[in-house]
Amino acid sequence: MKTFVRGALVLWVLLFTSMPVKAEIQGVTAFEPGEKLVYVLKWAGVPAGDSVMEIVEGDWSGDTHLYRVISTAKSRSLVDLFYKVRNRYETHIHPLDGLTRKYLFDMKEGGKREERLLIFDQNELSVTRILRKKNDVQIRDYEIPLYTQDNLSALYALRNESLHVGDSLVYRVFESRKNWELVIDVIATEEVEVKAGRFRTVVVHPKLKFEGIFRRKGELHVYMTDDHWHIPVLMKSEVSIGSINAELVSFTLGGGEKEISSMLPQERGH
Repeated sequence: MKTFVRGALVLWVLLFTSMPVKAEIQGVTAFEPGEKLVYVLKWAGVPAGDSVMEIVEGDWSGDTHLYRVISTAKSRSLVDLFYKVRNRYETHIHPLDGLTRKYLFDMKEGGKREERLLIFDQNELSVTRILRKKNDVQIRDYEIPLYTQDNLSALYALRNESLHVGDSLVYRVFESRKNWELVIDVIATEEVEVKAGRFRTVVVHPKLKFEGIFRRKGELHVYMTDDHWHIPVLMKSEVSIGSINAELVSFTLGGGEKEISSMLPQERGH
């Protein structure tokens, strides 16, 4: 039971945000402060948790604000009885180059507690990793290649890409004290319907190699709106513990828009 619950609740970050960024500088075009995406996490079709991803203005960097992306994941009340989860993730993205400057992870899962901070120096090509567990603090510096992202900023960097069926994109990300080079294949276009609406989507298939409960196991397909914003509306994964989905419940773009060009009329009965 514990394994099932943990898989459903950390699905959004462990799988969906495990996409690295394409190795080139690219400014932000697909999102801005004010955006809010709300998801339900389901295991075998049963709601087990909720996730919210929103963007607010961050600290100043030069003459512009960073984009502070906040992602939270929490278990629902029934699941809390078995394995309570209250996780928070943050990434601070520079809008002019789309690269991360800081990543924070505050994990509360069952009886476990961990705080992790990554400070990226994109000029010196280094990252400082600060890990806190109980009263123990570990600090270490690592070298990184050009245009390296963290887990969460990588997802947002992918949204800035022009995605075409047949593309195979190479990305870089720092995770688990290592630099990774991964591949994401753009495999299809498809119409899908979730609670937030019916959408034309482009389907991407990330080839995951990160260490963790989903390492080299199962298949993952992410459905992103086939438009300028590339909002993730659905993720389907088949892993050893069964099927786990993340479905978009509602969204608001940075400009306050709640309808986008990829939206389609909903089918009767929905």
